[in-house]
Amino acid sequence: MFDTVLGLPVHVLVVHGVVVLLPVMTVVTTVWAFLPRSPRLVGWGVVAANAAVSVLTFLAKESGEALQERLGGTVAREHAEIADVLPFFAFALLFASVLVQALRDRDVWVPDRLPAMLTALVALVALVWTVRAGHSGSQAVWSGIVRQTGG
Repeated sequence: MFDTVLGLPVHVLVVHGVVVLLPVMTVVTTVWAFLPRSPRLVGWGVVAANAAVSVLTFLAKESGEALQERLGGTVAREHAEIADVLPFFAFALLFASVLVQALRDRDVWVPDRLPAMLTALVALVALVWTVRAGHSGSQAVWSGIVRQTGG
């Protein structure tokens, strides 16, 4: 199911969405979390976008495992170890955005800026881990090719 689509590895197709959209959502979610007067619809839009990116991140993980199996199971081991936990960080960002929105909807008092600061911390970790996973994957795929072409 997560192996190929139209003759191409699914991982190659979905991973680009993750390395672009997850960092974008870390920034968007953090900015939104610090804007307590943003419209309710915007908040649920941020939650929905985080849910979509979480699913995409899970698909990238599963399709990466399928690709690694297809290639014999020894390719990009370091990348696989780093990227294996990335969906948890994407889901943590989703959870943080749901929490912030739920607190706003219920008009629950919490210490000033605490939910936003926790969201920013989760976003920072997710961003750093996305960069680590993306960089290790790029190295696994491209470093040998660049070396062979005189780079």
